[in-house]
Amino acid sequence: MQALQVNKRIVFICSVLFTTFFSFAQKNVDHQDQFWVRYSLSLKFNEHWSATQDIEERTYWFPWRQHQFVLRSMARYKFDNGFGVGGGFAYFLQTLPQDPNQPIDYTQPELRPEFELSYNQKISDKISINHRYWTELRYFKLPEEDYTFGNYRFRYKLELQYKPSKTITLRAFDEIFINAGKNITDNTFDQNRYGVSIQYMPIKNFGLELGYINWFQQRPSGIDFYNRDIVRLTIHQTIDLNTSKK
Repeated sequence: MQALQVNKRIVFICSVLFTTFFSFAQKNVDHQDQFWVRYSLSLKFNEHWSATQDIEERTYWFPWRQHQFVLRSMARYKFDNGFGVGGGFAYFLQTLPQDPNQPIDYTQPELRPEFELSYNQKISDKISINHRYWTELRYFKLPEEDYTFGNYRFRYKLELQYKPSKTITLRAFDEIFINAGKNITDNTFDQNRYGVSIQYMPIKNFGLELGYINWFQQRPSGIDFYNRDIVRLTIHQTIDLNTSKK
């Protein structure tokens, strides 16, 4: 049954990717290069409860200019059967226009309540497949106006993880974003991200991750797209607050 469900997910992803690449060949596409730096802090309260705090600066490379600044907080509960749930909040700053060759016109704040359902499927001691379903409510702020609701966004991420040793983790993933809401007309398909990374943890609770992400995004017009090549550097830190172990 699990294999059948995984196959259905793979077929769905392949169909969306086919549509994406077909659109890529026929529409207007702007290519951009970006560099992301993230600090990811994980607080472990016990075997089930944890919280994370991410701080990320996203910039264009050529020429250099800020693209986004992200603060994200999440609380998560992990069940014994591999499933997990979570909820949190994100604060975004989006520098506009999204063109590094143009002067900055406005830095738009955005608020996002976020909800997560995850499943970690163990294949072996070294290999696992992670499924993540994510729902976002997006609130945007225009100049001299209050925050207003923009749209819902649904995300599904499929990630393959391989741990050849205790200190090294290899990852490959694909994530699909779908928009919903009355303000969405021509960009129901929001974006697709796929990438690979290598994480090195020289000590148990601290390490680095270096990865590549391709971000293919449909713009509100429906006929214009961004195709972004991204290098991402993450600093990981875990603080274990589980006093029952000590």
